[in-house]
Amino acid sequence: MKFHRSRPLAGLLALAFVIAACGPGEEAPPDVEQPEPEVTDEEPTDDPEAAEAASDILLRAFEEEPAALGLDPIDPPAYADQITVVDTSQYAIDGNPRIAFAIQAPEFSWPVTYNQAVEARQQEAYPDIELIISPTGLGEADTQIGTIEDLLVQQPDALIITPLTDVRGPVERAAAEGIPVILCTGTVESDQFVTRVDRDNYLNGALGASWLARELNNEGQIVMLAGPAGVPTAEARIEGANAIFDSHPGIEVLALENTNWDAADGKSAMEALLTRFDDIDAVWADGAGQSIGAIEAYREAGRDIPPFASEPLNGFLRIAQEEGMEFIAVGYPPAHSAACLDAAMDVLAGRTVTSFINVDVPVFTHDGLDDWYRPQCIDDLWLPTPFSDEELVEEGLCES
Repeated sequence: MKFHRSRPLAGLLALAFVIAACGPGEEAPPDVEQPEPEVTDEEPTDDPEAAEAASDILLRAFEEEPAALGLDPIDPPAYADQITVVDTSQYAIDGNPRIAFAIQAPEFSWPVTYNQAVEARQQEAYPDIELIISPTGLGEADTQIGTIEDLLVQQPDALIITPLTDVRGPVERAAAEGIPVILCTGTVESDQFVTRVDRDNYLNGALGASWLARELNNEGQIVMLAGPAGVPTAEARIEGANAIFDSHPGIEVLALENTNWDAADGKSAMEALLTRFDDIDAVWADGAGQSIGAIEAYREAGRDIPPFASEPLNGFLRIAQEEGMEFIAVGYPPAHSAACLDAAMDVLAGRTVTSFINVDVPVFTHDGLDDWYRPQCIDDLWLPTPFSDEELVEEGLCES
């Protein structure tokens, strides 16, 4: 599926932590079939039995994804078997809908791509709808809640929210007004939403932790570099990782430091940890941004870089190749915002949906580095990318 741009990508990506662009003369990586969010132009099924069958996808993921890495199945949290089928006929409308999206402010490269992908999906698949986009600051409770309330004043037919804090108030207000709410990455302590489209973050955190435990033969000292405190995505990843570490008495978590998924934060946090602890056997990070900064801290300290759990950001993969380091990359493709728009359109068409839609992601280790790293592209490229090779070259994000 080709995504079309609504504004220049290169200028937006420049807002992110820019590490090093690739130089001339680099060879293109081998062709790789890259998983993308579950976005399709096909008509979703209206068969409740088929929708019910889809509801066990998450449970299977807790078995199949670890198995693909040679790991034991991961015990799913209680909510994993509570996915239900939702009748959305009450929300069906005629004509072209107005959909409001409380999206993320482009404070680093992930939300930049996230925002671009949903706008591209709208232009590609739903050019006649009205998409009202309003960005919010990362983790700023007052900013996001106020933004969502402003969107509700405009009386949209559906509301998509990327929860960055406790948004129960506006979610329940929207539901009371008959506006269906679709959660897009993140959770809320309320049942007043129709569906949630996301990658299960508990599973992501647990996968990285499980792989690290195996690499250490279930014994060793680990530090954790998490995202912003209180942000649902980060908190779920921490919970999943801790469930694994707690199940291995030989694993000691020395410290957990919150970062802003940012290289500078990761570097400063790791510098402090390297000063405090002489022996760190592995680093669990829930984001590639802080991983890059943490590795820089290791380099400057002249210490050997241990195994990392991280994400498939091209800059992290470049450094991993340079250092020959061991890692697991558990994806969280920002392009799955497009699937959130698809879900909203399904709801407004009155089609049957499930209460949770799990997005497929890439999961690979250093053994798959050559397949995923794109040396001809800039560091700030999230993999898999929703943009075509031609678009990436055109915007200066990759060399031909």
